[in-house]
Amino acid sequence: MQKLLVTAALALGLSSTAFANTGNIQFKGAITSGTCSIEIIDPVTGGKMDNVRMGNVASGRFNAIGDEGNSHPFAMRVTPGTGCDTTTNQGYVTFKDKYGAVGAAGELHALVAGGATNLGLAIKDNTGTLIANGSESKAYDLDDSAPTDMLFYAAYRAFGIPVTAGDANTDIGFVFDLK
Repeated sequence: MQKLLVTAALALGLSSTAFANTGNIQFKGAITSGTCSIEIIDPVTGGKMDNVRMGNVASGRFNAIGDEGNSHPFAMRVTPGTGCDTTTNQGYVTFKDKYGAVGAAGELHALVAGGATNLGLAIKDNTGTLIANGSESKAYDLDDSAPTDMLFYAAYRAFGIPVTAGDANTDIGFVFDLK
């Protein structure tokens, strides 16, 4: 009986170490130098926007790859102040889609899965030049004492045919940088 208890105690002691596990945790982040106030606004009314409403577009409007539907303007208002010295700076914006990139060169922002297909969101600067997903915009000159509105346009763009009907939503993060 004593031999059986010693064997059981050894077995329990050995099995408790078998459940141990180790690993690594990665922490990633960035320290930025500026704290510029950025607001998304309607460039027509000047009012703050919670989101950019793209409206309804008929799937039949997209007949070829590259066709676009309903371009909508939005602006990013940069307000100079404490921590945001715009005296000799230009502002740049990098847009990065939460759902990844689509299009032949990954230039478009992917839409939420389960909605419209073969469609992405194109973001363009104020000259109409496409800003690829994850790429930096052109330089916008910033006023050193008054808010500056950096104008952009968003449009749905077909990257495949046929474009099917469905929700066409996405979430896009941005990084504003002074140079």
